[in-house]
Amino acid sequence: MRVGFDARWYNESGVGVYVVELLRAMCAGQQDLELLVYEDPRNPLPQVDGPSLNRVAVSSPKYSFAAQLEFRRRSRQDELDLFHSPFYVAPLGLPCPVIVTVHDLIPFLFPIYPWAKQRLVKIGYRAAARRARHIIADSDNTAQDLQKILHVPAGRITTVHIAASAEYSAVERENNEFGRLQEKYNVGSSYVVVSSARNWRTKNLEGALKSLQRAAQQSGIAFQTVVYGPPDGIDALGPAERWAGLNLRRTGYLPRPDLAALFRHAHAFLMPSLYEGFGLPILEAMSSGCPVVTSNSGSVLEIAGKGAQVFDPGDIGGMAQAIVQLLQSPQDRRRWKASALTRAADFSWTRAAAETISVYHRVHSQAVSNRSV
Repeated sequence: MRVGFDARWYNESGVGVYVVELLRAMCAGQQDLELLVYEDPRNPLPQVDGPSLNRVAVSSPKYSFAAQLEFRRRSRQDELDLFHSPFYVAPLGLPCPVIVTVHDLIPFLFPIYPWAKQRLVKIGYRAAARRARHIIADSDNTAQDLQKILHVPAGRITTVHIAASAEYSAVERENNEFGRLQEKYNVGSSYVVVSSARNWRTKNLEGALKSLQRAAQQSGIAFQTVVYGPPDGIDALGPAERWAGLNLRRTGYLPRPDLAALFRHAHAFLMPSLYEGFGLPILEAMSSGCPVVTSNSGSVLEIAGKGAQVFDPGDIGGMAQAIVQLLQSPQDRRRWKASALTRAADFSWTRAAAETISVYHRVHSQAVSNRSV
């Protein structure tokens, strides 16, 4: 079976993690699957290789009409049995079945773009939902959203849970790891991690900081609030004076090994999102052995399970009290670290790859059967 995979969507986001980790796992030991990985030569995939994988350079930019024409030509030339787009934008008019992965339906639930762009994005999602032979969803929650919002029949959707990258582990990668964190990022002995993001409204960063302000008042403990990620979210919340008492430390983007180390030594990770299609940062923190306090919105409860403390995203007091307990009690931190690691072990890229390949075989078999009728 020859499968084309559109790896042009590789970047530093969650979609980029999905592209790299899924391809790596699918290459491991697969003899009955040939992957033709279409990539932008200016942005090649890192450390993805295997006897079943062939890289194909594609020059057409994403979102372009030229890309539509190029993939139509390539799919015939390369004699593809299937084409998999890891993002909602999929080429139209291919001679083979198309599988699309949908990570979330945030544009239908929150105004995250200017009006015109939001409308175009919705059109793209609807086109993919209509034309894809099958849709892979990261979570049951996203699968249900696809049925409710885009009216995709349940039989055309398969949930495949993703996982954290291997860098996120409870095992320290070097001697004096915490000392290096202190030197590089100026973190103290007690800190709580929060995430900034471009779509900061859905991440509820403001709710996280309000909870931490209350925790600081209640506990009397001098801790730092370490904010990682793009500056958009934290910048949108006003001057640092508004968050007096939180001792903010802004790191910006972090390499995965550094973020994993930051999680390993944190007293907690707080992410009270209003919606998640999966919630990969939560799983990354749990995989690193960090106690997690999060929300019950979107897919978060599905992913967190019993591995995190879960609250309504508006429950400032409840989240503050959970943080106070983690700051004050080493026993509480050990208990929630163990729970986090137990839950994180339920997710793996090996399983995600096997389930994705199962979808490939099912769709291919259906296509062959339909042609023979």
